[in-house]
Amino acid sequence: MKNEELTGLMNGAIGRLVGKAMKIALSDFSAARSFVRILKYQKKAAKIRLRHEAAGLHVPPFLIASIVRACNLRCKGCYDRAKHEGNESVALRENGAGAAELDAAAWKRVFSEARELGVSFILLAGGEPFLRRDIILECKSFPEIVFPVFTNGLLIDDTWIDFFSSGRNVIPIVSVEGDEALTDKRRGSGVHAAIIEKRALLKSRNILYGLSITLTSENFNCVLSEDYIDGLVADGARIIFFVEYIPFDAKTDSLVLGDSQKAELPARLERLHSRFQAIFLDFPGDEAAFGGCLASGRGFVHINATGSVESCPFAPYSDSSIANRSLSAALGSPVLSRIRSLQETLGHSGGCTLFENKAMIEDLLKKE
Repeated sequence: MKNEELTGLMNGAIGRLVGKAMKIALSDFSAARSFVRILKYQKKAAKIRLRHEAAGLHVPPFLIASIVRACNLRCKGCYDRAKHEGNESVALRENGAGAAELDAAAWKRVFSEARELGVSFILLAGGEPFLRRDIILECKSFPEIVFPVFTNGLLIDDTWIDFFSSGRNVIPIVSVEGDEALTDKRRGSGVHAAIIEKRALLKSRNILYGLSITLTSENFNCVLSEDYIDGLVADGARIIFFVEYIPFDAKTDSLVLGDSQKAELPARLERLHSRFQAIFLDFPGDEAAFGGCLASGRGFVHINATGSVESCPFAPYSDSSIANRSLSAALGSPVLSRIRSLQETLGHSGGCTLFENKAMIEDLLKKE
């Protein structure tokens, strides 16, 4: 698939996504008003990305920004902790493990450059992003961009609720694993009960929020059941991300979706789409509609806490950093371009293509 065709498909998909979010937000006038502004920017951003494409720079509509390493939980199988503890194999990383995290001013510059380039969404992750209050507060200065914040939710309090009320472009996305037994097994005793309280607080103030569910072989039937989703929607969740489990720790390979589950997933998600007034997103499963893996700038790039611009959180290959260059220069990275060129070779058979082919990719990058 040519970049021009991909950009057109992505622009159309984003328009539909924001349009559905607009309909959902109509139940809250202040949120709906914010989405009118966002919708206007999305149309402008789509045209900006097309202009850059014509000039030879492929700008992804999504940035994933892991703004902090630290976290207040130690979840079993956490890919981010596994990377920091040296369980990853990464080629050509520019910033080493000892590099300093970017400060709020640096991230504000990145957000500003992203807006000028036509980026539509900046997903904030970590670690636990709410540990970096100084960075999240900067998001309010960019009301045209949607900032989903992927969080364990435990730090959400009345002060943050006030912030969400006044900055409707910042959308908390709270991580869960399913029911109490499944969530506490991975995240720790009492976490599920605490999350229920935080979700009730969000609902009581009519805050648009979502949930992120790591989809595993263990929780597959639970979290995709219509009864379970019905409860989440009743509690106020309107955006649900399903993130298929990636086994950074080889001891957790059993949690990866089986072939039959991967085959069944599209139909299960389609039923949820048709029944519930909510947005459902599957990563990386939704990539199949766009000709394969969207990492390395095809649809998104990842910026880690020290500024390295990586192909993906699960495949952190990097040869550039926004700590010492512009975002547009970093997007022109030879490594990102090389990985994008492999898409037709890699194909897409479900699951994370780059992670599953990491040995081959690293070997090719080392020969560059």
